[in-house]
Amino acid sequence: MSMFKLFDIKSSVFVSQQSAAMVLRRFRRYNSGGLEELPFKNKDNLERECKEEVCNMEEAREVFENDEKTVGDEDQCLSNPCQNEGVCEDGIASYVCWCTSDFSGKNCEIEVAKQCSVNNGGCSHFCAMQSGHVVCQCAAGYTLGQDKKSYKKQLPSWAFYATMPTITEQQNEDKRIVGGNEASPGEIPWQVRRDAGRREGREHCFSMFSTKSHCEAILSTQSLHLGEHDLHKSEGTEKDHFVAEQIIHPHYNDQRSQYNHDIALLKLSAPVELSNQRRPICLGPKDFTETLLREASTSLVSGWGKLRFQGPEARKLQKLEVPYVERTRCKGSSREQITRFMFCAGYHSEPMDSCQGDSGGPHASNYKGTWFLTGIVSWGEDCAKEGKYGVYTRVSRYYPWISQTTGIRISS
Repeated sequence: MSMFKLFDIKSSVFVSQQSAAMVLRRFRRYNSGGLEELPFKNKDNLERECKEEVCNMEEAREVFENDEKTVGDEDQCLSNPCQNEGVCEDGIASYVCWCTSDFSGKNCEIEVAKQCSVNNGGCSHFCAMQSGHVVCQCAAGYTLGQDKKSYKKQLPSWAFYATMPTITEQQNEDKRIVGGNEASPGEIPWQVRRDAGRREGREHCFSMFSTKSHCEAILSTQSLHLGEHDLHKSEGTEKDHFVAEQIIHPHYNDQRSQYNHDIALLKLSAPVELSNQRRPICLGPKDFTETLLREASTSLVSGWGKLRFQGPEARKLQKLEVPYVERTRCKGSSREQITRFMFCAGYHSEPMDSCQGDSGGPHASNYKGTWFLTGIVSWGEDCAKEGKYGVYTRVSRYYPWISQTTGIRISS
């Protein structure tokens, strides 16, 4: 018997194309789980294939499913997109610029020092960001200088207030407001005195742009005195004006609170004749005013109010520098409600404060030689009492109402 098995000569030495393909077929591979790359799974994910796993040609080819796309992601940093010494890090169809501390932006194109949030953008008055760049603006009566940052005065020189106070501590004969100094004539030219007649004695409600609602409730006459300094004599600088209309804030309700929304506007019967002793104070944009209020080292308050709690009133205009008080400390110092329309200023232990009769007076802050209205004297618990502060109306909160009522456009 033969030990060899003869093949059937009718059998073909070739196999079908389908059978041959089965031999060369590459079964789908998986990395982290048996179902990851089975045919019924979703299309391959770039995040998984080339970030969570080691990225190579095979992994990328599974994602793009196209040879040209697979090799087409060249180094995105070749064009040196990062400016100002920024370091470029290549990514998949993208890049990241790592900027130095002086620059920011996608391509490190924005100089940090030239943003409104840093030193007011270098502007002498107001700063605005437009297309990623600082644009300086000015208050009314001023125009930008050649450097587009500083300002020039458009009005006569007498229409502007001196940068520094003119009365020193040594020159002061006696302390006023409470713990303040006597102002020199014309030093605070936006100060206005208002008499309430003899209904309940004389009530001084002072205004420069606005006045206090709680003063309006007791007024029996409508007379304003501008250019005033010494109440006991005529100095030739005073001008009297009558009020044609008074507009109390619509949310003021003395039955609920005598001091919330404590602000009113007065329309005069005739325009004010400006001089060295009679000048307006500036209103800045809302964000600018809020920042100035918080960051100014001190602000100036003034008036003819009482020299101490339940004491005599001042004969000559007094002034006092007061610091802004952080809001948590402000609210914790009083048993009364401090609303978001108010703020505190003053000293915890020093006997210096505004007092009765100063209500309606200006809280003014200086920025690079220009004075801006940041608050209005409103109320307090006693005067200069330890642990207590003066409370002021936050003027910037009322810009929409002021604009709507007066027609004066104030940037927000």
